[in-house]
Amino acid sequence: MRSILKRVAAAAIAAITPIVLLSGCDKSEEYGKDVMRLRWVTYGMSVPADVKKIVKAANDYSAEKIGVVVDLEIQQSEVINLIMASWEYYDMVYTCEWLNPFNTNAAKGLYYDITDLIETETPDLYRIIGDYWEAGELNGRIYGVPTLKDMGAEMMFRFNADYYEGEKGMVIPEFMRFEDLEPYLEVYKKDFPAKYPMAMSKGGIAGFFFSLESVVGSLIVIPYNRETPEIIPIWEDEEIMDRLRLLHKWYTLGYINPDASALELSALPDDMPVRFGVAWRGYSGYSNPADWGFNVKTSIYDGPYISKNTEQGAMTAICAGCDEEHAKAALRYIELLNTDRKFRDIFAYGIEGEHYRYLNNGTVLRTQDGIDRYHVSLYPFGSVVNASVESVSEDYLSDPDQWAKVFDGYEKYGIYSGSEGFVYDRTRKEDIVTTVTAIWSNYSTDLSTGTSDPDVIMPKMKAEMESAGLNELLDDIRSQFAGHLESIS
Repeated sequence: MRSILKRVAAAAIAAITPIVLLSGCDKSEEYGKDVMRLRWVTYGMSVPADVKKIVKAANDYSAEKIGVVVDLEIQQSEVINLIMASWEYYDMVYTCEWLNPFNTNAAKGLYYDITDLIETETPDLYRIIGDYWEAGELNGRIYGVPTLKDMGAEMMFRFNADYYEGEKGMVIPEFMRFEDLEPYLEVYKKDFPAKYPMAMSKGGIAGFFFSLESVVGSLIVIPYNRETPEIIPIWEDEEIMDRLRLLHKWYTLGYINPDASALELSALPDDMPVRFGVAWRGYSGYSNPADWGFNVKTSIYDGPYISKNTEQGAMTAICAGCDEEHAKAALRYIELLNTDRKFRDIFAYGIEGEHYRYLNNGTVLRTQDGIDRYHVSLYPFGSVVNASVESVSEDYLSDPDQWAKVFDGYEKYGIYSGSEGFVYDRTRKEDIVTTVTAIWSNYSTDLSTGTSDPDVIMPKMKAEMESAGLNELLDDIRSQFAGHLESIS
């Protein structure tokens, strides 16, 4: 099976020039006949200059620890999708809900059923993933290993703390409501009448619609309510409508710039006192004073919103064409990434002393070589929570225990979707989807920047969409959704 799959669609692969590609360590290097070599295909937009050096260091480590090494390929989405479509052989592959879509390809039989191997072959991996194994399930069987990372969306305000707390004596709480932002906007506008405290580009607020699970863009959604999940158009969600009304109010008060609906992100001023973000509690990437010229403090106003889709934000699957020994080896390798921090830090940050160093509080700091020659996102390479936390500087340290606090927050504050990973098959109504999506695009920028009054625009938009077949589309989605829930009950 392995040799057959390797030859399938070779011509098609050759016809594409992969923008990013790395074959792992030198094949001439021998680790011994008892060491198994796996092909690991993961996702990335670029290949770091020192990646071969990193793979060599990782292979030296894993060969000794578990008798497994890898040939690593960092591929863009188009190449990964072609590999999957052509049934080309691999051992491990990156999958998620938005790239190499897990549910679709698991249903096609492309991934190995690891259900009966996990507990016996990799008990530590089974224990660590815990409740999140549900994200890797299809019809009660497990076909993917979820990557433990940020599993839900948390929306936050990012304040100039020097101004609000230092100059004005205001308190920036850890949590606040969306509407609680208004006094902060008001005080800044009084001090600087010619400026806009909530300066905004045409993209609107990052994560503004994340309080609703997308079915058809931001137009047709599922509210995060596990008890009574339902399909609704955006205007039937009162919380979003109230926020849109607030945005329009703030626009009319001069808190939002009048050209917001046309302004590019790069044109926003550097001295904005309030920005927005989507991350997780304890995330330090928004807060480094060196990046902004002032101290920044964040306050979470919404979330964490967690669904099967967000939990499937990054996963690793094993090829259905693997024999059992290769599947076991792949699981041992994934287990090592989840349990051995030294090993995980190699893929996260490179080689200690060359690409990064450990700080006294247990976090890591990249060297200039690390920044220039091996700077990667952590999630395509497996467990994020098992990697050391990165600090942005020696003067601005991150919390080394941030992930324990993040997952504790999921337990305490998590708002869970009841959609159970529903994905709408739009093929029967593609023409209506295209039309109503185009209508939404005509209005959404003005709505999400506060430029338009939602109580005026929404009825007009609704009428246009209903003329284009919106109710027929909603009926079809609701029918599919009911069938989806029934099939997993």
